[in-house]
Amino acid sequence: MPDITEPVPNLGPAVAVMARSPCGARAPKSRLAGVLPNEADRRRLYAAFLQDVVSACASVDGATLRVAYTADGGAAGFEAVGLASDQLLPQRGDDLGARERGVFQDLFELGFSPVVLIGSDLPTLPVSRIADAIQRLLASRNRIVLGPADDGGYYLMGLSRNPVTAAIPDLFSTIRWSSEWTRADTVAAAERCGLRVELLDAWYDVDDGAGLARLREELATETGARCAPATKRVLAAILGAKS
Repeated sequence: MPDITEPVPNLGPAVAVMARSPCGARAPKSRLAGVLPNEADRRRLYAAFLQDVVSACASVDGATLRVAYTADGGAAGFEAVGLASDQLLPQRGDDLGARERGVFQDLFELGFSPVVLIGSDLPTLPVSRIADAIQRLLASRNRIVLGPADDGGYYLMGLSRNPVTAAIPDLFSTIRWSSEWTRADTVAAAERCGLRVELLDAWYDVDDGAGLARLREELATETGARCAPATKRVLAAILGAKS
């Protein structure tokens, strides 16, 4: 008898946030310890980041939200930022590349496409960046969309499922992660895979003192405060009135 498999459903676009539990054994945002030495403060701030990012992603018209959580800490604590259990997805893999690849694969197999992957330390990222990435991917499957981060990495990656092979492009195995070459290595890998590379406007991750200082300046503006109310509230409580 021939092997008969069920067709993959068409569930439309998904936005996936790479995150860790705010209450896991390993405290998040360790690189902010120099300016926020209190671990409880860093946990509160990270939870606020996540709340604002989740709120922004949930507002993207026509897209399904998923939060992909790391093994350490697991799925605990996400209900506090407004997430239901069916919005959570476990990350799998031994390094960042394997985990990112796994999220794309798992969401494609569920029937989502295109998929846009972002980080959880982007509390003021304009929702228009995510919507723009989805529209570019809907216009053509044979491309990758990247959001360049100021540190040489990327804050967003978007891909569409290959309807013929369902294979994930090899964009993750030869990358110098967490370095100034991360994005350049990813672009080179995409070109080797025959994918057209499209870049969004640059943005910044809040993962060190400089990023936090920039965030505080942005939150002092009306636009920034409107984008990230939870982050503004927590930073004002921790650091004072500027935020």
